[in-house]
Amino acid sequence: MKSKLSCLVVCTALIVPLIVGADGKAKAADEEAKNANTVTVSGVFEAETGSEIRQDTQHLTSFVISKIVPHGTTVRKGQNVVWFESEELDRQIRTAEVELRLSRLTLDDDEFAFGQFLETQRLDREAAERGQRKAQQDHDNFVKVDRARQLKTAEFNLKSSTASLANAAEELKQLEQMYKEDDLTEESEEIVLKRAKQSVEAAEYRLKGTKIQTLRTVNQTVPQSDAQQAETLFRAGLMHRKLMRDLASNRVRREIEMTRKRDQFKEEEKKVKEMQQERRQVVLKAPHDGIVFHGKLQRGKLSDKESSLVSGSKVTNDQTIATVAETQRLRVRVELSEDKLQAVVVGAKCEIQPTAFPDVTLMATVKSVSRVPFAGTKYDCVVNFRDSNDILIVPTMTCDVEFSIPSTPEDGKLQEQGAQE
Repeated sequence: MKSKLSCLVVCTALIVPLIVGADGKAKAADEEAKNANTVTVSGVFEAETGSEIRQDTQHLTSFVISKIVPHGTTVRKGQNVVWFESEELDRQIRTAEVELRLSRLTLDDDEFAFGQFLETQRLDREAAERGQRKAQQDHDNFVKVDRARQLKTAEFNLKSSTASLANAAEELKQLEQMYKEDDLTEESEEIVLKRAKQSVEAAEYRLKGTKIQTLRTVNQTVPQSDAQQAETLFRAGLMHRKLMRDLASNRVRREIEMTRKRDQFKEEEKKVKEMQQERRQVVLKAPHDGIVFHGKLQRGKLSDKESSLVSGSKVTNDQTIATVAETQRLRVRVELSEDKLQAVVVGAKCEIQPTAFPDVTLMATVKSVSRVPFAGTKYDCVVNFRDSNDILIVPTMTCDVEFSIPSTPEDGKLQEQGAQE
């Protein structure tokens, strides 16, 4: 009996280590298989609704903070977040208003000068029309009247000179015949005859000159006048067209300049009104409930450098002063490397372990995965999870996200072999 009991004890002592060893190997194999079939990446909790607090002004570009709520303050919608000093803003607006008044005076002067210009243009246009009509009238007068009259005048002068010569010759002839019959003295006859002969000679000379002048009038003066009148009329037409074109182009140019000046004044006037509107943003309010973080959240993360915004700090119009992040609806933002894209797909289930609460596991689902990197080889991934009221998670907290890798037939065979061993 003792020998059987001893044998049983010895066998049991030998079997128990074998069973314990087999269970340890199985657990190790299971753990190793689990690690081989999961991917763990770091993530950060971020608010689904977050708003950046900034001036976002166009004309007022520099601001001095008078007061700002502390970093991490919980605010309600419409609550003041940032206050600004107003003295410098008022100075800028006053300067702009003075410049606007000066621009108004300048525009009034330009409008008056433009009105004078239009009146002057009207007078110049009328003068150009009168010049054109006068040139046409001069040409018509020459063609219709003066040309024929010049020819008739030359003909009449020639006829008159010829008649004068004939009359003088007839008078000389009559005198000579009369002197032969009367009783005048020899001396008187010679004086009268001498004068009559001189008249004949003068008439002959004038007749020759008249013939020459008549020939020149017919052959030279009238043709030259024809050409001169035609050229004058043509030049007058060219000048008229040039003047009208210059008047039209100058008017268009001045109208464009006036339009530009009016638009410029409207822009300055609009600028002053917008500056006055921007002046009202001396206090920035929270657009919704949430936590105030000083500075800008980059993909849900807070900058590693502490914010230096305090009373008296200067900020620009496009600078993010603070971010209000809602705390009710959160999600997890994950950065994936390129080798993780195959394992992480939209709709895949995953587990979230908050860094601040290592014993808590949240069930989650992949909402989106970017196929285009946002920087280098980093891809964006958004994960939605079931809210847990048991723990207090706020935006910017970190976590680990564990994704399961779909198993393959080869993976099943390896797991089975490990279990058998």
